[in-house]
Amino acid sequence: MTTYNHESYIAQAIEGVVMQKTNFKYELVIGEDVSQDNTRQIVKDYQKRYPNIIRLFLPEDNLGMVPMTKATYSLCTGKYIAWLDGDDYWTDPFKLQKQVDFLENNPEYSFCFHKVIVINQLQNSSAESIDPAYKEGNDTLSIEHFIQIHNPVYTLSVLHRNVLGATLPDWLFDLPYTDWGLYFILCKYGKAKYFREVMGVYRIHKGGAYSGQTNFYNFSQIVLFFKAIKKIEPVKYYSAIDRVIEYYQNELFKIHIRKFDLIGALRNKFSRNY
Repeated sequence: MTTYNHESYIAQAIEGVVMQKTNFKYELVIGEDVSQDNTRQIVKDYQKRYPNIIRLFLPEDNLGMVPMTKATYSLCTGKYIAWLDGDDYWTDPFKLQKQVDFLENNPEYSFCFHKVIVINQLQNSSAESIDPAYKEGNDTLSIEHFIQIHNPVYTLSVLHRNVLGATLPDWLFDLPYTDWGLYFILCKYGKAKYFREVMGVYRIHKGGAYSGQTNFYNFSQIVLFFKAIKKIEPVKYYSAIDRVIEYYQNELFKIHIRKFDLIGALRNKFSRNY
């Protein structure tokens, strides 16, 4: 778990972890990135309450999202790793047990994820997440199912085998979306399983790393992401990757037009997919 300026959310995130009922031991590693609010004190108080579960990483200086993720991940040494941001939370006390049981019994899978409730604080609404649009009949996904317009996975729902050890490849942290890139890596080690059961909550709010940004920024980042992915994936996936890039370039073109930015629209429209 990484957290920054999450004083309104972090307690609920931690509570969702420490309530887990399992037949195995687990550890909650929290990286707190020198928040400007009371987040650090909250995580320190929880660590005192649960010293056998919670391990803290507390740098003296703010590292930023990517370096903090990299440093915190390096401290995760278990057989399996589950992800959670400090502004989201788990709702099912058997979440970890269910996901670990599945991977223990299905060695051909490298990770699994599940449906969540999406709470949109900007619009004061909530709804269940949409099932992945592209998957095999038994809710199984392979690498081609991640080369889509939308990332089918909410990070808080992921549990995966620790196939890479403490050090993730450096190029992963150069991507605009580390989590999405990680799924491409995990797909090289096995398939992904989707659970239709709600086991957590994802928040959309103005301080969110993705939801707090404009569509123009997010669409631009997705284009950069897939251009980078194209450089590391086999040629057989190029056409699918190009389709996703073209989709978002068209969306950016529309935004330029609405802003009467003809030069920007033409530059974006005719940029090549590499």
